[in-house]
Amino acid sequence: MFETAGIRSTERVCSALSIVSLAVLLGACAHTSPPDPAVPKSWVVENVASKTTEELYREFIKPGVFERSSSKVIDGYTVESGNLVMPDKSVGSLITVRSKDGSLTAFIEGPDKRGLLVVTSNGESRFSPSSPHDYSLPDTLQGKEVLKPPASVLTGVASPYVIDILIGYSRAAVVLAGGDAYANALAKVESVNLALRNSLTSNVSMRLAGVQIVEQNYPMNGETLEKLPQIFSSGMQNYNPDMLFGAFAPTPDDTAAGLAYLPGRTAIGHVSDGWVFRHEVAHNAGGNHCHVPGGSYNYGFKNGKNGTILCGEDTPYYSNPNVRDENGLPRGNSTTADMARVWRENAQRLSSYATCLTKPPTEFRVTSTSYGTIDFAWARFPGAAKYEIWGRDNLLLPPKKYGESTTLNGKAINVPNGIRPYHLKAVCSDGTISPNSNVVSAKPYEVLK
Repeated sequence: MFETAGIRSTERVCSALSIVSLAVLLGACAHTSPPDPAVPKSWVVENVASKTTEELYREFIKPGVFERSSSKVIDGYTVESGNLVMPDKSVGSLITVRSKDGSLTAFIEGPDKRGLLVVTSNGESRFSPSSPHDYSLPDTLQGKEVLKPPASVLTGVASPYVIDILIGYSRAAVVLAGGDAYANALAKVESVNLALRNSLTSNVSMRLAGVQIVEQNYPMNGETLEKLPQIFSSGMQNYNPDMLFGAFAPTPDDTAAGLAYLPGRTAIGHVSDGWVFRHEVAHNAGGNHCHVPGGSYNYGFKNGKNGTILCGEDTPYYSNPNVRDENGLPRGNSTTADMARVWRENAQRLSSYATCLTKPPTEFRVTSTSYGTIDFAWARFPGAAKYEIWGRDNLLLPPKKYGESTTLNGKAINVPNGIRPYHLKAVCSDGTISPNSNVVSAKPYEVLK
C-alpha cells in the first residue's frame, strides 16, 4: 500500500495519540460527544468499529448539513466527500476516509471548525485545528521543470483526463497525519476532486498512484522542491506518476506553508494543513493567487462575500464565472478568474507525464458474474488514462470492446452466453495502447473457485 524506505509496510504511527490523560479517558466514557473542537483535543471512542462514520464526525460539522457528492472504495478504504451547507447557506466541505478496521481520517472545513480529525482503530481520537496561513504569500518557483507541449499540440485520447500523483511523506509528517499516510493521501487527493466537481470541471480528476515514506524531514524551501524527485526516487520509479507532492512536518527553516512550480508537476506542503495540497497543485496547473492588473484568467477570485482556492481559500471551489454562491454572486470572472478553464486546458499536460510502458497489463481476472455481465479487476498500469475490456462474441469473429474504466475494476456488459476469452488494454494519455493482457476465459453466472 505504501513504501517505507523501499519496503512495503502498513505500520501505523500513533505517538502522542496513544498518550491520553485519565481525565480525558473518563470524560470519553461518560459522554457520547467529543470535546470542544475549537482547540486541539484528544479523547477515546469506545467500540469504534461499531460506530458509523457519521457518528464519528457528527459533532464537528454542526450546524452544517453534509451533502455527499461522491462515495467510492479504494484499496479497502471508503472515501466520501461533499459540501457542508450551513444554516445561512454558506458552503464548507467534508472529506472522510474510513478503513476496514474502523479508523477514520477526515478533513473538516467549516466556518469556525476547520481541521484534521483522526480516529484510530482502537478509538484513540484527535482533532487538530488547521493552523492559520497567509495563502497570499509568494509560494511558487518558475522554470525548473520540463513542461509537456500544450494541449493543442498533443494528440491523445479524449477526456476525461486522470492525473496520477505520488504523495511522499517524511516519518515526522506521518505522525502529524495520525499514523495512516495512505488515508491522509486519499483525503488530499479527494479534496482536489471535490473542488473540481464543485467547479464544474467533471472531465478532470486526480488519482493516487502511491505513497512513499522517508525517514528524514525536509524544510519547506526551493532546495527541497528542486530535489523532491530524488528524495522520493523509489516511488517515482515504482509508481511512474504524472505529478509528485511532498508532505513534511514544519521546521524552523520553512519559507512558506507550501511551494510549487508554476506551471509544473511538483509541489510540497505542510502535512498539518490538508488544504495546502489543493492550493499548491493548482499552481502546478498554472494558477495564481488573486488577480493583479495585466494578468490573464488564471487566478483565484473574491466576490466580496466569498473567496476560492488560491484567493481567499475559504470555500471548496476553484474560480469559475459560471458557478454562483449562496448570495447569487459569481465565483469567478471570465477574463480575470477562471481556474476551471485552466484545469481543463492543462489536464492533458498534467496527465501525460507518466511514461506509457510497452509491456502488457497484469493480473487481469474475473471478480464476479451476473446475467449478461462479467466483473473484472486488474493491477495498475503506470501511465494509463483508462482501461478497455475486450472479448469475442464468437471465436471466428474479431475482438470487440465490452467496457472501459478509469479505475482498477470494470464491467463487460451484454456479453454472450457461454465461455469466451477476454483481455484488457491500457490506453495512455498520449494515445498509446498497450499490448493485450493475459487472457481470461469466463461466462455469465460462472461459479468462481
